[in-house]
Amino acid sequence: MSSQSVLSRIPILRVLVPFITGILIHGLWHCWWAPLLLLVLAATLYLILIQQSRTPYGRLRWNHYFIAPLSLAALALGWLCAVIHCPPRLTDGQCRGRVLCGRIENLDYTDFSTRMVIQVLDEELPWCRVMVSTRGCDYSLRTGDLMAWQPALAEVSDMGNPDEMEYAGYLLHTYGIRYQQHLNLNQIRKIGHSPTMRTRMAEVRRDMQYRVFNSNLTPESQRFVVALLLGNSSFIDQATRQEFSSAGVAHVLALSGLHVGIIALIIWWLLFPLDYIRLKKLRLVVTLAAIVLFALFTGLSPSVVRSSVMIGFTFASFVFFRRSVSLNALAASALIILVFSPSALFHVGFQLSFITVLAILVFARLPQGLECRYRWVNNLTSTVITSLVAMLATAALSAHYFHTVSFLSVLSNLIILPVLPVFMALGALFLLVTAAGLECSILDWAINGIYQFLDCATRFVNTIPLSHIRGIYVSTFGVVAYFVVILLFLMWLYHHNYRYLLGAGGALIVLFLHSLWIDARTTNRGLIIFNSFSNTPIMYYDNGKGYVWIPDDEDTDSASFSRYYAGFIARHNIGELHFFTDSDTLRMDGVLISPPHAYLMGRRILAVGSGKWKHATTSHRLSLNDIIVTKRYHGSADKLQELYQFDRIILSGAMHNKEAMLHECDSLHMMVHDLASQGALLLP
Repeated sequence: MSSQSVLSRIPILRVLVPFITGILIHGLWHCWWAPLLLLVLAATLYLILIQQSRTPYGRLRWNHYFIAPLSLAALALGWLCAVIHCPPRLTDGQCRGRVLCGRIENLDYTDFSTRMVIQVLDEELPWCRVMVSTRGCDYSLRTGDLMAWQPALAEVSDMGNPDEMEYAGYLLHTYGIRYQQHLNLNQIRKIGHSPTMRTRMAEVRRDMQYRVFNSNLTPESQRFVVALLLGNSSFIDQATRQEFSSAGVAHVLALSGLHVGIIALIIWWLLFPLDYIRLKKLRLVVTLAAIVLFALFTGLSPSVVRSSVMIGFTFASFVFFRRSVSLNALAASALIILVFSPSALFHVGFQLSFITVLAILVFARLPQGLECRYRWVNNLTSTVITSLVAMLATAALSAHYFHTVSFLSVLSNLIILPVLPVFMALGALFLLVTAAGLECSILDWAINGIYQFLDCATRFVNTIPLSHIRGIYVSTFGVVAYFVVILLFLMWLYHHNYRYLLGAGGALIVLFLHSLWIDARTTNRGLIIFNSFSNTPIMYYDNGKGYVWIPDDEDTDSASFSRYYAGFIARHNIGELHFFTDSDTLRMDGVLISPPHAYLMGRRILAVGSGKWKHATTSHRLSLNDIIVTKRYHGSADKLQELYQFDRIILSGAMHNKEAMLHECDSLHMMVHDLASQGALLLP
């Protein structure tokens, strides 16, 4: 298959590839005049080619060069779209100016705080969204409410922990948020209500969530219904996420093309009487309209939009009697999403979704060579190969983002996927019944039973030895090298040229050497103090074992800790985690953890703030290397200097209103490491 044949079969690639390149260039160079110059250059080049192609000989000679101005224009448009959709940077005067007013677009509650995504409504400010979190909850707020507050906006930054998820990039690419602010609840007030179509949909979803959570379903089934049919998977607990992820069916928990396809099949089946009155086109149009409404209702996530556009291309081909090319439809859906949301290119859901479907479509002909006369065998073979292809295509990305690879995802999909359409159909019926204010015990029993089956199936798969591997670290270079291997193997599969196979082998060797290089540069023993919003985690690690001490008098959730710092744990091959409380003691060679004191990596450490440290003082000043000030310390730096002699003071990232402490440390000429601004402290 030559490159020309690929472009002729999938012509949208001529626009999509340079368009993506333009988005990537914007990530390196934020500039609006350069893409405009490229557009002018593309138009000039096009006019020159038109001039040279007036004669038949000219058209024959220059026809192939018309792809150059097209690609150049697509690159410029991708760059320009990224510039237009990129949230603007504000000046200091705009971040701390007069009272701001904005509309709540999204609203989430935790036990002790409220988090709001607010669209700023100010004629003198550019269009932007900000994240506003409050200490305390006001349950009377709704999406669409107009809020006013005194701004002190700060640009969102990453935590500064090694191998962490890029929090700033996640908010920027997912929600278009560049700035955030933390307030007390009394510092922000409601001044009105001005809903939009987006906020109305969010309010309807929120009302449906309340109805589901007040139903007779079990809490687990309630969260599953909300995730699959209302598009909100934030209520799924971490243990369930981990179970489904380890079993290789994490895609079930978040709306994707799988769910849209199931809904399309259900609606298509319900409208089968239209075929008998020769209204098949109406059946197609109604099904497509229902899918579009579902996409709007669930918030237009990239995976749902992608599958909706693909189904739309397929249905349109039937309506207008045109042949549908699945790869062309996939490329068109990617282009449409990126035009309206260029930052979706960097979203893990977008990447996993498109790569999975692309791999399935590319290798779609594999099951055809294994067909037999038994239809159920063919269906089983197709399902197994499809699941295997999807697993292999996304293995590197899953390891890069989630540090987990499942080897039995094929088995999990064979068990779960046949049952999932039944659950979604019953869930949709349940939402209709609940919205009408009715109850159906049989429906509740059926939904609870199916969820129990799904939960037991994932647990069963996870109990099988070597069903999955956790703690895998794959760098960005490793992901790229992995896809180079797949591409070269695909070229060999279609061309049967062994040079491609040799190239794939060479890429595998490079990938292996790169992994060895990372292992050689990674220390297997060290001490790290993480930056966190809620506490001050301290971990000493040595030869695959990690010893965690959190001196904030807070309960430690090992699952949450492992998830937050999964990248660091995976890179340093930490297979065991041991957690210590203030009543525990650890003694090893050259190591002592006896809260609130510790002797680690040759340094004497004291953590203050929890109360126990006060009883550890003596009549003379103790000599220390580091004092860790946790969020529970309410004293002064001068008091610590009276009691102890120390080299450095470390301020927890969870401290509120630490400006006075920083100013005092500066006036006393103390060496300070502020975890919130300087990131984690790592001592190899």
